[in-house]
Amino acid sequence: MKWQTLKKQFMLMEKNYKKHLYTRVVVFIFLMMALQACQKGELFEAVTPKIVEVTFTGATSLPLEFVYNNNIIASTVGQNNSFPTPFKMNVSTGDQKIQVREKGKTTILRTYLINTDTFKQHFGILYEEGEIYDEAIDFNLFINPLGKDVEIFLDGKIKDQSLYGGALQSKLTIPLNKEQKRELTVKIKGEKEIILTRTITAADENKTLKFFLDGKKPVQNITLPPLKNPNGMLLTFKLLPDVEFGQTTFLGTDVDFVFYLRDLNTDEVTNLSPEFRVTVPGNQSFVTMELPPLPDSKFYTFDIVKKGTNEVAFKAKDPNQKVSRGFGKYGMFYFMIGELKFILPGEKLIFTLVPYEELGGANFDEIYVTPFIRDYLNDWVDISE
Repeated sequence: MKWQTLKKQFMLMEKNYKKHLYTRVVVFIFLMMALQACQKGELFEAVTPKIVEVTFTGATSLPLEFVYNNNIIASTVGQNNSFPTPFKMNVSTGDQKIQVREKGKTTILRTYLINTDTFKQHFGILYEEGEIYDEAIDFNLFINPLGKDVEIFLDGKIKDQSLYGGALQSKLTIPLNKEQKRELTVKIKGEKEIILTRTITAADENKTLKFFLDGKKPVQNITLPPLKNPNGMLLTFKLLPDVEFGQTTFLGTDVDFVFYLRDLNTDEVTNLSPEFRVTVPGNQSFVTMELPPLPDSKFYTFDIVKKGTNEVAFKAKDPNQKVSRGFGKYGMFYFMIGELKFILPGEKLIFTLVPYEELGGANFDEIYVTPFIRDYLNDWVDISE
């Protein structure tokens, strides 16, 4: 009896097992078919990778990082904040925008749109004082302040300056956005007054601001008269009469230059007839004169006297010395343009003159004051006729 009961139970279990096994096989086959169908659908709809090459160029004083799809993809490197070398990236996903920010910060400085139809993506970045600009131009400074110092400002912020009264020759890199205008101004160091203003745009690429200072006035252009004698020479100059660390003092008056001819070989002096005098203002303003052609082996010398007189225009600081006229025997007036020349026929020169002191007399107690060219200014100004 027991055996029959066990046999029935066993046959029931076997029947149930086969039923469940069949169900599991059907479910497994259904799942496999669904999975395979899903995989086929995904392959059909998959996004094809879109590769672009990204290049950043420009300049930045602060480290930057570049973000795509909320991920940092590159950053500037080194102490000089050099831009990364060109790199490739997949832009098939995301919003096709690269964002730029300072390294370690979250504020986005600028966003650049990627053109997925172009492999090479080039972006210029010029980051200055919290702003990224579209481009930059080179702008040249060629300034001779003649003993003063000048400061150069861009939109009110200092960009460059001269030192120790010397000339300033430099190149500024000026960032600009499209159609932007920036303001360049010049001041004499230590003073508030703006002596020159210039508007800078993209059209000023490689242009030059050129001038010299006449007192506090910037001189950018000079108009010179034509020569009356094509073999003569036009001189435009001003006298800077104070002798630094010198032995004489200027008497502060308008002066006359009295010209002589001296022989280069014999030192013989020829008085010009009629007398050749040129009046030079004592207030250090410019004067223009024409120097007549020189005979062979001759050169010009001249005395400096009070205007309309034969009295010297300087006095000795030492009471045991005196300033005397040299009557053409002292000093040598020449031009150093590549090589020493006593006259340059047909040329027009602009320059400054300073007094040159020479000791003489029987007891070397006499001082002879003659002019000497200190600054040649033709290169620092635009000349027209």
